[in-house]
Amino acid sequence: AFEEYIDIILEGNYVEGQGWGGKYGYFFGGMQIQGICAYFYKEKHPEFAIELNRCEINSMADNPNFNANDKQKPNLCRDGREKCEDCREMDVSKILSAHFTICQKPWNCVSHWDLHSTKICSQLHSEWFRIRRDFEESRRDGSRQTPEMGGSHRPEIHFGYCISSGQRGYIPIKV
Repeated sequence: AFEEYIDIILEGNYVEGQGWGGKYGYFFGGMQIQGICAYFYKEKHPEFAIELNRCEINSMADNPNFNANDKQKPNLCRDGREKCEDCREMDVSKILSAHFTICQKPWNCVSHWDLHSTKICSQLHSEWFRIRRDFEESRRDGSRQTPEMGGSHRPEIHFGYCISSGQRGYIPIKV
C-alpha cells in the first residue's frame, strides 16, 4: 500500500480546482496530505476507508461553506453534506488534533483572528501553550523555561511564551 501511495504522488495526477484524480482535494491542504489521503482511501481503497469527524480530527476553524463567489460549489457545504457542521463552534475539549492553517502557528504569537474564528483559535492556541507549559514544567534537563505571566503578550492565550505579537516575540523551546 505504501508503494502505491508513493506512485500516486510521483504520478502527480492533481488537477487544479478539482483535486487528485480530478475528484479529491479542491479544499484547504487538498494538494497535500488531506487531499491525497481522501483520494487514496475513498477512490483507490474504499474497503479500508473510514470517515473521521473533521471538527474533532485535524480541526481547522474553517468556514464550513464554500464562498458565494466560489466557482466550484457556491454556498454549499465543503464536506458535501446537506447541513454543514461549523467547527468554529466546537467545544475545544472535544478536539483531538488541530491544523493551524487558519488560526496560524502558535509560535507566530498571533492573537487577532477574523470575527468567526477568534473564539476557537484563541482556545486552540491557549491549549497549545498550556501543553508547552506542562512540558516545560516536567523537564529535568536544566533547560526548563517557565516565564512569568505578567508583562507578557496576551498571557491568557500564550502562557508567557510570547513577549510580543509576531514570530519574533516567541520564546522558543531550548533543546
